[in-house]
Amino acid sequence: MKKYRKNCLNMVAAGVLAWSSVGLTAAAESVSFQDVSPAYWGYDTIRWGVEQRLISGFPDHTFKPDQFVKESEFLAMLLRYYANRGNALTLQPAGTYWADVYYRQAEAYHWPVSREQSDRPIKRGSVAKLIAASQGFRYDTNNAVQYLYNQGLVKGRGETASLTGFAKESYLTRTEAVQFIKNLADNSIVQAKQAPDQPSAPLIPPSAKLYPFTQNGKWGYMDAAGRVLVDPQFSNARPFREGLGAVYVNGKWGFVGANGELAIPLQFDDVKDFSEGLAAVRVGYKYGYINQKGQWVINPVYPLGSLYEYDRGVDFHEGFAVVAQGNKYAFINKSGKVVSAAYDEVMPFREGLAAVRVGNLWGYIDKTGKLAVKPQFDIANDFHEGLAAVARNGRYGYIGKTGAYVIKPQFSVEGLNYNYSGAPRLFDFHEGLALVMINGKYGYIDKTGKTVIPPAFDSRNQTGDYATDFSDGLALVRVGYRFGYIDKTGKMVIPAQFDAADPFSEGLARVRIKGKDGFIDKTGTFVIPPQFSNARSFQDGLALVTADGSNDQTYIDKKGNRVTK
Repeated sequence: MKKYRKNCLNMVAAGVLAWSSVGLTAAAESVSFQDVSPAYWGYDTIRWGVEQRLISGFPDHTFKPDQFVKESEFLAMLLRYYANRGNALTLQPAGTYWADVYYRQAEAYHWPVSREQSDRPIKRGSVAKLIAASQGFRYDTNNAVQYLYNQGLVKGRGETASLTGFAKESYLTRTEAVQFIKNLADNSIVQAKQAPDQPSAPLIPPSAKLYPFTQNGKWGYMDAAGRVLVDPQFSNARPFREGLGAVYVNGKWGFVGANGELAIPLQFDDVKDFSEGLAAVRVGYKYGYINQKGQWVINPVYPLGSLYEYDRGVDFHEGFAVVAQGNKYAFINKSGKVVSAAYDEVMPFREGLAAVRVGNLWGYIDKTGKLAVKPQFDIANDFHEGLAAVARNGRYGYIGKTGAYVIKPQFSVEGLNYNYSGAPRLFDFHEGLALVMINGKYGYIDKTGKTVIPPAFDSRNQTGDYATDFSDGLALVRVGYRFGYIDKTGKMVIPAQFDAADPFSEGLARVRIKGKDGFIDKTGTFVIPPQFSNARSFQDGLALVTADGSNDQTYIDKKGNRVTK
């Protein structure tokens, strides 16, 4: 029976040798092609493939070595190879489509192929998955590529043994197709195996998130170790949120997963990042919400409005999102049900309450949609640390969630910078303290309203203040034209000496001296000397920097070591 099955496959293979789409003519064709000279890198590979009856040339005596191979064509060659090595492969007679016999066998073995993709060029990454499956492993693309490296089956393009060097997004050429199979033979891999239904144990440590980076004007993603898992190929790529990163190319948006695969296809006209398991996405001029599988949870029925266009409220916060209703705005829950009245303006829920405007006055609603604090304020902020900044008649203070004042309105709004709607921007509590401006200077109060850090710090009028909220126990302040840091007693623990600076993040702060960015610790000591033309704050252990003379951004760790390969 085993001999019969082998002969059956060989007879089918011989018949398929004549399929015109690949240019195979006859099994006994001479290994001499007008477009393949002995100096060509794949000359011996092509000769081997023809002698093994895996592939042949075209009627015009050419081989077309750089022509792309379809999925069906590579699958046929792979199965022929295994059949020639004595595998007892069960094949039924071919149907109306020449490749049916191969797809039946591949499906029986649970290999990652699809008849819908049969006439499309196959990518090198898909080839890696198919070869790994033929040896009993179910991997995503990156792990499949790593498997080939581990088995010595590839070296990567340009002799670079890396995920990027493998060029997994490139289409497979005819010569490369034969080389992949020849590598199996050279490594004595001859037994075809069934792939498991569940993913195999990963060879690459799984990442919780990936980091976007640019190279030659294109965006890709790397993991925290600097391993490139998504080759630079996108026109835009955003940081990961809830395990997915938004990517853009050719006018469409989709999402990449932490395994480096495209988790949600490029199909949307615009997208927001995921928030609480859902992402707002736009199709045409309407938007709705999808889950992390790319399925519609709330159909795209909502028109664009100012909240959506300026990225205010469209994301889900504490279970609710904002939608436009004519010239007003209301809240929906995650089922798409409207759960509040419509208001002239709203802000997202925070700490259980949402600020809403009726006419010219602001109040707050709770999650049942009922008014918790009646509209009475000229300006109202979100709640932070149990208190919300509110203003009335040119003075502001802080209320609790009942609407009663905890800190009476005593601070003037005059001289404050303006928020998105053109109103003076009030300050929230952070780490127990809030900024206040008195006589053009900034100081800090505690939650009783007591001034704990006297107003002594300058602001840069109309272009943004430079006394900041506390972060990591320190606050960035400006004295004259220099920047430094104070602690919660108001002591200047890092003297004002920098031309520019950012708040502390993860124990380090970006500072600029003489046109160069570096990073200091909380003692003011440079951990990473100023050397970058531009740098961003650390997030999740890495910082994005731009070296002098380069347009590409790279990541560094907290020791200043370059992570991006």
